[in-house]
Amino acid sequence: MLAVGRKAFGCGALALAIAVSTAVILSGVPSAIVTFLDAPSRGIAAEPPKYEWMDAPSLLVGRAAPSIVLLPNGDILATGGLTTTGATSSTEIFDPQLGAWKLGPPMYTKRVGHTATLLNDGTVLVTGGDTGEGATASAEILNLSTLKSSALLNMAFKRSGHAASLLSDGRVLVAGGTDYVSGVWAQCELYDPVLHKWSPTGSMISSRSSHSLQLLPDGSVLAVGGDQVGTSEKYYPNAGAWSSAATMNSKRLSSGVAALSGGRILVAGGVVDSQPVRSAETYEPSTNSWTPVPDMSTARARFALAGIAKGIVMAAGSYNLGATTKSTELFSDSNGTWWPVEPMLHSRGAQGSAVLSNGTAIMIGGWSDGAITASVEAFGKVSAPGPQYCQPIDLVPLVVAAGELPGQSGNGLLAKLYAAQAKYDNSSFDVCANIMDAFLHQARAMWQSGHMTSERAAAIYDAYASVMRCIGANPEPPPSGLVP
Repeated sequence: MLAVGRKAFGCGALALAIAVSTAVILSGVPSAIVTFLDAPSRGIAAEPPKYEWMDAPSLLVGRAAPSIVLLPNGDILATGGLTTTGATSSTEIFDPQLGAWKLGPPMYTKRVGHTATLLNDGTVLVTGGDTGEGATASAEILNLSTLKSSALLNMAFKRSGHAASLLSDGRVLVAGGTDYVSGVWAQCELYDPVLHKWSPTGSMISSRSSHSLQLLPDGSVLAVGGDQVGTSEKYYPNAGAWSSAATMNSKRLSSGVAALSGGRILVAGGVVDSQPVRSAETYEPSTNSWTPVPDMSTARARFALAGIAKGIVMAAGSYNLGATTKSTELFSDSNGTWWPVEPMLHSRGAQGSAVLSNGTAIMIGGWSDGAITASVEAFGKVSAPGPQYCQPIDLVPLVVAAGELPGQSGNGLLAKLYAAQAKYDNSSFDVCANIMDAFLHQARAMWQSGHMTSERAAAIYDAYASVMRCIGANPEPPPSGLVP
C-alpha cells in the first residue's frame, strides 16, 4: 500500500510507560530487591505536521510529458508521452493500494502533446498529439473496465499542444494547439459523448498553444497563456462563444494552473522569451481581474502545480532546454506566500502528476538530468499520530530473565532497566531508546552464548519491541533463529 511516511522515526516528545506490579529478587545479587514503580499512561504529544517525499514504484516504461488522469476508483492512468524510442501508444495504470503499475489499454496512435480527459461514464477521451511524424487529428476512447480502446471520428483539425476541458453538461471542449505547418490554432470543437461525434464551436479570440483551460464555477471556461501577449478569455458553452477576460500581468507558455477557493485561479511560472520565470498571479472571476502574488523561489516551466490541501498548492520541478530541478515549494492561499519545502528525490520536469484523495501528490516520469526517467515519487503531509497512549509494559519477564543469568551477569541488564525508567521520568526519550537498544544487544549476547533460554529471550524481545514502538522508534528485527 502506498503511504507517505517517516523516513526515520525519532523518540523526542513521545512517551514510554514502564511498570511492573511486583518486586523480584535477582539470583546472583544477594539481598537486592528491584522495584519498578507503576508509571501512568502518558499521551503521545502531537508532532507538527510536515511534508516530505518518498520513492514510489517506477513506471513500466519511462516517459516524459505523459497525459495523466485520476480515475474514479483512485487509480492513476498514464497515457502516451515521449520515451527513449519516441512517442508511445502505451498506457499504464497505477494502483496506490497495491503500490504497483500494470499495463493499460494500448492506444491506436502514438501520442505526445495530447490530452486525456475523464468522461462522466468513467471512460477517457484521448485527443490529438504528435505521433513522431507530425500532429494528428485522431481521437479515441479508453475503457478501463475492459482495457480496450475505441477509435473515434477524427477532429476537424490536427492538434498538438492543445488543451481540453470537461464541461458541466458532459461535453468536452478542445481548443487551440498547432499542426506545425499552418501555425497556432484559435479554432475549437466539442465532443459529445452521447452522440460520439465532433462539432465546431466558436473560435478563441487569440491563437494559443501550450496553454491551459480551467472550468469556472459558473460553467464558463477560462483560457490562459499560450499566446504572445498574455491575454485570457472565457468560453460560454450555452452561447458557444468566447469573450475577452482581463489581461495577465505576464505572457506565459507552459505555465502551471491550479484552482483556489471561490473559483479563483492561480497561474505560476511558464516560459517568457525562451526562459522560465518565477512570477505568479491569481484570477478573480467575480471582478474579472488578475492580481500579482509573490514570486516563486525558483523559475519554472513545464512543472507540476497542484492543490494538495485546502488553501495549499504545491509547485515541483521544471523543464526548459534540458534543464531540470528538484526544487519544491508550497503556496498558501490564506496569506499569498510561497515557502520552500524538502526537494524532490529526483530532479525532474515535464512530468505527469496527480493528487490522490488524501492529498498525496504523485510525480510521474518526465525528464531528469538530461534523460527520460521511469522514476515516480510521492509527496504528502505526514500527520502526527492522533491521541493515543502507551500502555504500561510489564517488565517482570525481563527481570526474571536477568535472574536466570549466572553470577553477576544480570547486573548489566538490571542497570539498563533502571536507566530506562529514569530517562522516561526525565522525558529523555532519545536516551531511553538508546538504552533499550543496548539492553536488547546484551540480552541477545546472553541468549546466543547459551546463558538464557529461548523463551526468556523471546519475552525480552517482545517487551523491547513494544517499548520502541510506543516511543515512536523502529524496533530492530528479532535475532536470527529467535521466534518471538
